[in-house]
Amino acid sequence: PSSFFVMITGNIESAQSNQINDHLYCRYSFSHGPDWEVVHGVSMGLSQTGRQGMLSSNEGGNVIVWNFPIEISFQSTNPHGWPRLALSIYGFDFLGRDVLRGYASLLLPVNPGRHTKYLKTYRPVSGSKFVQFVNWLMGTNPEYYDSKMVTRGEGRAVTRVVSADRTVKV
Repeated sequence: PSSFFVMITGNIESAQSNQINDHLYCRYSFSHGPDWEVVHGVSMGLSQTGRQGMLSSNEGGNVIVWNFPIEISFQSTNPHGWPRLALSIYGFDFLGRDVLRGYASLLLPVNPGRHTKYLKTYRPVSGSKFVQFVNWLMGTNPEYYDSKMVTRGEGRAVTRVVSADRTVKV
């Protein structure tokens, strides 16, 4: 059977945050259909921790720069299940614990060329105010068991989410 290749080269450039004193890092992975195969590159990764600088973006808010490179090639016989990029943004709470700051996903562009995308982040929330308070107190905010869930539609209809007030530039 004949096949085609999709090659992606780029970077997870930065995040814009309205939070004070944010220290963030990014975890990425790719999700794709059953007919797709990674033939070159790394399908998941973890960036360095970035810190807000004195630089502000045009939209307001502080910029955290990662410039984390991505290079991956896929092969498939069928466009069904086109690859998606899943991002999980983590930071530290006031006790220095890793906590989820937001999720985002991106359908990889289908046309060739240079693309810049801005992804709004969101995070799941608990069902009651009391549980939200206990989560904050214990430092155990809700997270998805599988971070690739943000790239799939099934099972997300019953999930409550809120905006995480961060935008990631890819």
